[in-house]
Amino acid sequence: MLELQNVQKSYATGLFPKKVPAVRGLSLHVHKGEVFAFLGPNGAGKTTTIKLILNLIFPDSGKIFIDGLPHQQKDARKKVGYLPDQPYFYDYLTAREYLIFSAQLYNLPRSLYLERIPDLLEKVGLQGKEKLQLRKFSRGMLQRLGFAQALIHDPDLLILDEPMGGLDPIGRKEFRDIILELKEQGKTIFFSSHILSDAEVISDRVGILNRGELVRQTSLAEIFDLEVESIEISCRWNGTPPPEEWPPNCTGIRQEQQSTVFASDEQSAQQAVQWVLENKGRIVSVTPHRKTLEDIFMEEMQN
Repeated sequence: MLELQNVQKSYATGLFPKKVPAVRGLSLHVHKGEVFAFLGPNGAGKTTTIKLILNLIFPDSGKIFIDGLPHQQKDARKKVGYLPDQPYFYDYLTAREYLIFSAQLYNLPRSLYLERIPDLLEKVGLQGKEKLQLRKFSRGMLQRLGFAQALIHDPDLLILDEPMGGLDPIGRKEFRDIILELKEQGKTIFFSSHILSDAEVISDRVGILNRGELVRQTSLAEIFDLEVESIEISCRWNGTPPPEEWPPNCTGIRQEQQSTVFASDEQSAQQAVQWVLENKGRIVSVTPHRKTLEDIFMEEMQN
């Protein structure tokens, strides 16, 4: 649905203009019907990449395709709904008037958008607010309205720049549910974020950008299928002190309230559990630890 081929973009800065690269040889692809999280620290080039995709700025070199069409073409842009990081709103319009204005920019038939607007307001949790002026909206409410605007023309590809910004935990949960619902409808969602927990919950694949370069592109399934790094075992000794001698492969032994917690490698975990039982201990929990998206993200940032 979206493809970037060796895209480069630099900006000229300073009194004696010097080219500073913002995006360096970026190549990625987003499949139809998937949720793709575009991750990176502030200043990595995420928003620049999104502006390139939307044809708001122009690449120095490289190619961008939307559903197989060059991204500059009008038919390609019709397929895209966009929510910017900091959307601008006309304060004295109501929510309904703003969506009507947005729909008219897409030349949607009046009968279609009048039917669609109440459903969209309900989808984003703004039902009953259609006659309220936008100057009275909170940041989270404006973010919800911006999402409704991005959906007004029923696009095939949604590009969302930091869509969870300004939302409370309930709002973020509702946004994630909407994104997953859109995915079930066959929509493609490409969103940038630095909130890794949100990306880990809803994404099919992720791309990690650092200093304008794509340093990792992988599926969440591959991350979750990584080998177990360690197994944490929590046990209790029924009021007696734990043994002084521990199996050789046990590490990180510590006390937590009434339990003793230690780590073991995957091969030795069964023996460690058996050892606890033989020494009159009781197993409270056995927890495998794999690499998380946050672990992989931090590794890439440190390279």
